[in-house]
Amino acid sequence: MASPTKSLSSNHRMHSSTEFDSVFKKPSQKVHGQSFLVLARTSEDSPSTLGLVVGKKNIPKAVARNRFKRIVRESFRHHKTKNIDFVVLAKRPPKTETKAMLRRALDDAFLKIAATGTPNDH
Repeated sequence: MASPTKSLSSNHRMHSSTEFDSVFKKPSQKVHGQSFLVLARTSEDSPSTLGLVVGKKNIPKAVARNRFKRIVRESFRHHKTKNIDFVVLAKRPPKTETKAMLRRALDDAFLKIAATGTPNDH
């Protein structure tokens, strides 16, 4: 069992469809990876949150879907920035992609979004 300091707390996760819709409707940034798409949007005075969309159509095996979600959550946990909400959508991964390659690509995506910042929506 993971220790409480190494898990992603509930206030850093998206739970309702309205939270997802706020990012889907007006993302301020998009970053495409080989096996994922990251949408980001600034939020008002709240911790950054993460939403995951991992469909059976793109990743048919449950073990692979759970692995994808674990890797995304771990990458997000290390690169949390304040006031940015993220939604990560899974694409069909290439057969040759390893866990390390996915993690590196996700780290780069989160860093790119954090470095450029997201403009405030007016």
